Amino acid sequence: MTVRMPRSSLLRRAAMASLLLTLALAPASAAEQTAKLPPTTYQGLGMSSDQPIQFESEQLEVHDQDKTAVFTGHVIVRQGTTVLKTDRLTVFYQGSPTGEGPQQVSRLEAKGNVLVTSPNQTASGDAGTFDTAANTILLTDNVVLTQGDNVIRGSKLLIDINTSQAKMLGGRVQMLIAPKSLDAKG
Repeated sequence: MTVRMPRSSLLRRAAMASLLLTLALAPASAAEQTAKLPPTTYQGLGMSSDQPIQFESEQLEVHDQDKTAVFTGHVIVRQGTTVLKTDRLTVFYQGSPTGEGPQQVSRLEAKGNVLVTSPNQTASGDAGTFDTAANTILLTDNVVLTQGDNVIRGSKLLIDINTSQAKMLGGRVQMLIAPKSLDAKG
């Protein structure tokens, strides 16, 4: 019995097989993979100046002299459709926390059970740095990036908000692509 597949489906599968073969044959020392994310992915968390940032935690310590605020215990940060959850978050800011003059978040450093979600993706790791000047997110240690059933694992994930590109850096990269996700692309 012969099963015929539509030509477009065969071409998509052949292209994906070629990509997977290329990735599998790449040397481990060059384990840097780049993926293009949807343009609105992870645009929150201090990266967008037109939306407020909402912080929740069990405890807050403000160190005005150092221009830092430390949130601990079930920390949740929301900006737009992006949500960050972590055990501990240090916020580096410019301006005064008392509201005297403009305030701006310059960097967020998350430690412990870091989970960042947007409508299309979820990224997790043991630590993360959100740099508003560079407009980047860096997740490290036990990093997992998911979109639907597709999963990429590695040791470091660098997301460039400006270009919507994600790079998995350092060490071995593992990728799982669900066959149905290829068919959904048309």
